[in-house]
Amino acid sequence: MKIIIGSTSERKITTAKKILEEYFKHDDLVIEGFPAKSQMPDTPYDKQTFDGARNRALNCKTHIKDADYYIGTESGLVERYGHLYEEAWTAVIDAKGSEWYGFSSGLKVPDYILKKMNEYGKDHSSVMTIVEKEIGSTLSETWGSYSGGIILREVSVAESLRAHSNCGT
Repeated sequence: MKIIIGSTSERKITTAKKILEEYFKHDDLVIEGFPAKSQMPDTPYDKQTFDGARNRALNCKTHIKDADYYIGTESGLVERYGHLYEEAWTAVIDAKGSEWYGFSSGLKVPDYILKKMNEYGKDHSSVMTIVEKEIGSTLSETWGSYSGGIILREVSVAESLRAHSNCGT
């Protein structure tokens, strides 16, 4: 069984591989990354997060014809009840074109990040680059920066893939 992950991020591919091996008990499981395009801003907002995940999966399916499943994952900011959270969405598309979706729990964007976004007049991605330099973070990922390295982005990628509604398994 061949599965294409719409990313070249080793972190996303490794996390997806771990979850997929739980679902599919095949000795012949082949998982490859592909530099899929999300066609969304660096930090998608609300529905753009879902759209980015779906676009990545569709982009994989357009460029690679011989896979069984195509997976796109996108992290972004989602507003819930007046607060901003970062969460991940995953889209899974099979060779026949059936689609399934899942999303992760969200990690609230800390107030100090929101304050800096307003203060600097910059988007989330730009502010995170500045903040990570200020605090000397080597994590290069938002969840780790928010939580002091306690919760890493792999959590959101794994959750969103697990929550994808079975994709026929």
